[in-house]
Amino acid sequence: MDSLKEISIAQSDAPLERIGYGSCGSVWADASRFPDIDRCESALVLKRADGLPDRSIENEAQIHKDILAPIASKPEFLTGFHFYIPRQIQFLQPGTPSWNEILPRLPPESVACQALISERILPLPRDIRRLMVEKFWNGRDDLRDSIINDKRNEHCLIRPYLGRRRVGVGTGERRSMFKSISLRNYPLHIDQMEALGLPTHEYASAMADALAFLLWVAKIDACDVEFVLARPRTVVCAEPCRLGTCAFTPGVLGPHALWILDFDCCKKLPMSVNGIRIAAERFWRNDPFYPNPDAKCEKDTALWEVFKDRFLDTSRKVMAEAEPATRQLPEQFIARVVETIGFIRKGFHWNLKYLNNFGFLNL
Repeated sequence: MDSLKEISIAQSDAPLERIGYGSCGSVWADASRFPDIDRCESALVLKRADGLPDRSIENEAQIHKDILAPIASKPEFLTGFHFYIPRQIQFLQPGTPSWNEILPRLPPESVACQALISERILPLPRDIRRLMVEKFWNGRDDLRDSIINDKRNEHCLIRPYLGRRRVGVGTGERRSMFKSISLRNYPLHIDQMEALGLPTHEYASAMADALAFLLWVAKIDACDVEFVLARPRTVVCAEPCRLGTCAFTPGVLGPHALWILDFDCCKKLPMSVNGIRIAAERFWRNDPFYPNPDAKCEKDTALWEVFKDRFLDTSRKVMAEAEPATRQLPEQFIARVVETIGFIRKGFHWNLKYLNNFGFLNL
């Protein structure tokens, strides 16, 4: 139970705060331990299986282990830009005794269920939240401070959308119809990254390494995984949970890192032509994190080329000892992605999950 002390009554009787909610379930943390400071210790999150019935947190726990296992055996076999995977702490079943110490800190109606406890991805600090609002909020000026100071927005993670530009940017001074926004999973589009001077080519390279690792090393289909920009890990882990040897150029975000999370939709990927079909479909069904091969401008074409070239180069390295037929799969994957341009991305659909995030952007 010592490893779970932070979220149990052994630490505090203060209620845990819900810092996120998705299709797989709700995410809780002891947010009071980590105010806006520049350096934080490691922290925990509790992800409860109280979402849609067709989503499996048990599958997420197993896939998470499958991803971490090869990192432990070869922690430095990728030497590009850092990308992090949260540490997995414990998987809870409804009958796990630890619930007796955790449930008192959850809402009264909560019951023991399957849950995954893992390392918390520490959010970006207050000055970055202020930067996002001052740069991109186009609603009423008198609401800026209330948005920046909203406690719900303290859990600020950035979703780097390298495959999408905002619609209608620069078409006028239209005001947002929303009175507030959420910065919890803030979608930062490629034009916004350019406006901030962020290292988009570095992000593309890191995502290429990450996708090559997920497909060919962990051998999963990367279905609906999420990439976020957040603070880098500030403590040394006993087990390796990071790949790459280079940090991103800090720029206006200061020290930050790319994290990968949400593996509940992932499945094992067959190393075959059918696996390539599956992987390409998953590429297009994910939110637009990856650069778009159907680029409409020179900058986006160049970004796709960076991603593609890095992906193929990294794939060749990690598959150097594979069978000849297997070594051809990365080229086949890229060809399949290009052939299926036009497959509808999940991220292009309006839905309640993202409405709050997109509304103020005048999309």
